[in-house]
Amino acid sequence: MKKLRSQLLRWTLIVRKIQSRPYLSFRELQREIERELYFRGCEPACSEATLKRDLSELREDFGIEIVYDRARNGYRIRYVDKEWLDVDQLMEPLEILTALGAEDGLPDYILPEKYPVKGAQHLSGMIYAIRHARKIGFHYRKYSDGSSSERILSPYVLKEWRGRWYVIGKEQEGDEEFKTFGLDRIEELNIMRETFRKDESFDPVRKFEYSYGIYSSPEYPIEELVLRFDTEDGRYLASHPLHASQQTEKTEDGKIIVRAKLRITPDLMMELLSRSWSVEVLQPDTLRRQLCTVYEKALKRNSH
Repeated sequence: MKKLRSQLLRWTLIVRKIQSRPYLSFRELQREIERELYFRGCEPACSEATLKRDLSELREDFGIEIVYDRARNGYRIRYVDKEWLDVDQLMEPLEILTALGAEDGLPDYILPEKYPVKGAQHLSGMIYAIRHARKIGFHYRKYSDGSSSERILSPYVLKEWRGRWYVIGKEQEGDEEFKTFGLDRIEELNIMRETFRKDESFDPVRKFEYSYGIYSSPEYPIEELVLRFDTEDGRYLASHPLHASQQTEKTEDGKIIVRAKLRITPDLMMELLSRSWSVEVLQPDTLRRQLCTVYEKALKRNSH
């Protein structure tokens, strides 16, 4: 456990040091890592071989390459065919793991939510298949009736949403449509020898540009949303936006107007329903009617 924690800590320290102080030399980076390890109660050892191995693993496992810039005589971060990745999003879970990774268990003053991350057991295999453009075969179980079907997929990207992991890819190489599968419903994963040619036009950022959650199909139209919230809820949403496109404004009576451009998906509906005490849909009418239908059915079920 100590060895794993030290490794995770070194990875995060390397990235954060290069982010904050680009163009450190190899020796400077090595000394900085050893100093930080000492201050954090770990064995302050980071040999040349260890640091080189860490740099290689960051590249292979996370797509983050720390490269030497000869013109600046130091190291900087660059991506490896994954310009869409966000370093902070990648590093945050590692930093949490190292911060909470006490060898004798978590202290009493740390109270994490006790729910499992669904589908994580397939992550290593999925990452390997995506990196090497290998097709995967699996049985996929439906939530609705529990039935299972065999699938073959060319996997392109992994996405996490609220503690669940999903793989997005094509079932047929000629297909235009990309499909999404929850890793927690995948059984008997098989990484096949057969490779596939990636569609270079696929842009994962663009695919989810107008999505809240995991749904990104064109069957959910993109709408201009205008929502009104009470002061408390509005302030929360101003500090923790629903979406990157969100804009907020304050009304004379202290309420908050939220504007965003989004697909009206089941995930978005669930989020708005969770704010029922506050939300008022000003636009579009279709969204207001959908919410009202849910409210009416809920009243019927619970009014006896």
